[in-house]
Amino acid sequence: MNNLLLSLLSLGVIQGISEFLPISSSGHLVLFESIPFFRETLDASGENMELFVNVSLHLATLMAVVIYLWRDIIRLSGGLISGISQRNYKKDEIRVIINIIAASIPAGILGVLFHGFFERLFTSYTIVFFMLIINGLVLLSTKIVPIKNRKLEEIGVVRSVLVGICQSIAIIPGISRSGSTIAGGIILGLNPGEAARFSFLMAIPVITGAGLLEILKVFQKEVSFTFIFPLIVSMFVTMIVGLISLKVLFILVKKIRIDIFGYYTILLGILGIIYIQIR
Repeated sequence: MNNLLLSLLSLGVIQGISEFLPISSSGHLVLFESIPFFRETLDASGENMELFVNVSLHLATLMAVVIYLWRDIIRLSGGLISGISQRNYKKDEIRVIINIIAASIPAGILGVLFHGFFERLFTSYTIVFFMLIINGLVLLSTKIVPIKNRKLEEIGVVRSVLVGICQSIAIIPGISRSGSTIAGGIILGLNPGEAARFSFLMAIPVITGAGLLEILKVFQKEVSFTFIFPLIVSMFVTMIVGLISLKVLFILVKKIRIDIFGYYTILLGILGIIYIQIR
């Protein structure tokens, strides 16, 4: 029980930090779950418990997003209801919702059609390390892009789909979803703060959809209470750490830019590839 709780808490902290900071949560979970202590603890808890843990922690980060952006969610919901009742479909809130839906489509299509292919990528550490390097280069690209001040309601459907394509690429472990979408938004002219808002608003339908797909698999398995309790504790910790990470990211995006994380993921990827070659 103690080992299990320690493992799940550790993975929860990792998920809470890496889901929102642009360093790839999937890549870090793959790496940490390969450490013998975590691997043996999860395997001892039952078959394929790793999937159950990943789904649960992603749902915890979803709760963090909803809590952090509750004002935006209420404003957009109110604007949608008001726009429909008034038959005013040009309201800014409706435009933003349409942009979010448009941005969610590429990841949804790619996730459904190639789900099995992407799952197999999680077994290759070489791919994870290589993609961490690619992720770093994407983040560094934001350093040379001139900052513009386009608002979220002004981005349009075409640009939203392009940001959505950036999000779909992040299905590959090692590519950060927040990093690729914020970078894509900045490159397409969004103000950095608006790009961050767009990134996490569009994460809500994507994480929800992916979670539902995996939950269908999870419900086919029996899970003991001795596993559920520490997992719930871990989910709570993940949510709290996620809220802190979100706050930190929005501050960094507005004042420093996100390219600083690129140096970290490039270094981690290079060291990982060197380790694999030596081993």
